Amino acid sequence: MKVCLVAVGSELLRPGFRESHSNWLAEKLESAGFEVVSLQVVPDDPEAIASSLIQARSSGGLVLVTGGIGPTRDDRTRQALAAVLGRPLRRDPRAESQVREWCRRHRLPCTLAQRQQALVPEGAFSLRNRAGSAPGILVTRGNGALVALPGVFSEMSSMFQALIPKLRHLARSQPVTATLRSAGVGESRIDRRIRGVHARFPRVEVTTLALPGEVTIQLRSRGPGAPGEVERCRRWVARKLRNDLISDTGEVLEKVVFNLLKRRGWRLVAAESCTAGLVSARLARVPGVSSVFAAGAVCYNDRAKERMLSVPRDVLVKHGAVSRPAVLAMARGAAETFGAEVAVAVTGIAGPGGGTAGTPVGTVHWAVVHPEGQTARMRCLAGDRERIRVHAACAALDLVRRTLLGARAGGARHRA
Repeated sequence: MKVCLVAVGSELLRPGFRESHSNWLAEKLESAGFEVVSLQVVPDDPEAIASSLIQARSSGGLVLVTGGIGPTRDDRTRQALAAVLGRPLRRDPRAESQVREWCRRHRLPCTLAQRQQALVPEGAFSLRNRAGSAPGILVTRGNGALVALPGVFSEMSSMFQALIPKLRHLARSQPVTATLRSAGVGESRIDRRIRGVHARFPRVEVTTLALPGEVTIQLRSRGPGAPGEVERCRRWVARKLRNDLISDTGEVLEKVVFNLLKRRGWRLVAAESCTAGLVSARLARVPGVSSVFAAGAVCYNDRAKERMLSVPRDVLVKHGAVSRPAVLAMARGAAETFGAEVAVAVTGIAGPGGGTAGTPVGTVHWAVVHPEGQTARMRCLAGDRERIRVHAACAALDLVRRTLLGARAGGARHRA
């Protein structure tokens, strides 16, 4: 069954705010056999909500709304639901009992605003909220349903998990999926490499998601023969990507680096300037990473590079902090300081200022030293300050990955 998601909240349309529930919902819905076909983000306006609901009902058998069912003045979803359904709002005794109990437990007065949360369109069912005060709303209609859940993630997610078994009869067969990840090449180059995929595997849906420095490729198919078709497609795409393939099993870059280091028995340290800890932060996402990741040093100015990493002052004076000699010195210094076999260093100009004609904004240098040698790279990255930093951190980890794949097994500890 097709699903349309509607996220309600004026704040979601303001700078600095981001709708974040849909990715989580889409993953859970797809694993249950549903297909998410649209997402709308609408303000706290009854007419706008009603318009989006009418459009969603025409496109999907299941419409799932998040937000706008709380006790505040801008919570307008239930009024919009009633208008679209052409039904009056009625007080649900079970929902009101839940609201009163929640107020009692939290020692809050059960005001009229709180009790408004017990209103549901006539014929609808209330959904118990075990994490907050606002009950959800379920409206069944023929072979479909309309669901309204709270906008607070903890409340929405717990209510959804309890609800999904009741909706499984609406779902189709679960899809067969595979995820591949690549780094170091852009989405357009990936597309050119796998251009023939649709002709070779017409039953497999292929989608790509580009982030700074990496691209995720997802394969999806349903029905008889889908597992074999997806597997053949996965192997074909992996061959096309060659060394730019991070993983053909969905593993993220930092986990792949972790596994490569563990396999060799080597430890890694990171020396970061423009990324200011982003490389270390990505590695820290991996449980148990302390067995292979020894330390991370953020050395932003020249004095820190000299004192913490023993970068020679004459290198910085002669070549500048954003240069091949400087980044190699940072990597060597980090390996010696922390006694690790592998060190990665990154330095660059993230902007918006600081660039020159010879070293424009976006210039980034990376280096990796290891028991069998050293590698250095330079690129000029595009984007704003944050995008450049995120891309630079990804590229640093990818350089570690490529270096480890090319290095021989064994070897003594690096010495400068």
